[in-house]
Amino acid sequence: MLLAQALGVTRTAVVAGTHRHPDAEHYAEFARLVRERERRIPLAYLRGTQEFFGLTFLVGPEVLIPRPETEMLVEFALEKLRAGTLADVGTGSGCILTAVLAGALQARGVGFDLSAGALAVARQNAARNGVAERTRLVRGDLLTGAESQKFEVIVSNPPYIPSAEIADLAPEVRDGEPRLALDGGADGLNCYRRLALQALRALRPGGWLAVEVGRGQAPAVAALWQEAGWGEVSVRSDLAGIDRVVCGRKGET
Repeated sequence: MLLAQALGVTRTAVVAGTHRHPDAEHYAEFARLVRERERRIPLAYLRGTQEFFGLTFLVGPEVLIPRPETEMLVEFALEKLRAGTLADVGTGSGCILTAVLAGALQARGVGFDLSAGALAVARQNAARNGVAERTRLVRGDLLTGAESQKFEVIVSNPPYIPSAEIADLAPEVRDGEPRLALDGGADGLNCYRRLALQALRALRPGGWLAVEVGRGQAPAVAALWQEAGWGEVSVRSDLAGIDRVVCGRKGET
């Protein structure tokens, strides 16, 4: 993959041996990429892009690298949203928001993030995937600043790794990806506690909230939802059988 990146060709061309013969400039770029990878720089950052839900997204150190399990939030939103407005809390690269809007052509979306750098990346991704006109990006802490607007669906992949566990993560994640997108506080549940109440205020009656959770966190998050007054609380598992998404519905009144 790094050689394909250096040559500006596909991985398939490299495997098949149909790529151009490298010149000195190609060799130098390939060597640079290998050195960076030796330093455990994430592959997606070296390539500058990551595939997600059939789309290509720009990524860099400002944003979390999109993961396959997060596609469950896109599927949930497309299931519940035909028109109206989606909120993506902690939008990062904008992958969830952009993928939903690419599939729900009558919908609009607002992405919230505390990082100005992440919002700049999300703005580029909305433009390159043709949804910029239906996208609004807001710098804020979770749903702070959303009081004036009501949403049909709210989704979020918030930071959920307990602070003490971050040191044990792979170097690519621990040192490469933004800590703001990883650290969920002492028990990993800080953002869920706040979202449980903020989302109720920001949703229209009958609206839905869905969040990604870490391994083993689903029961605690579902309990937070129920305590806050959410209805139809349920959990969805990913392809590995891990409880990965907790969702709930706001009452009709």
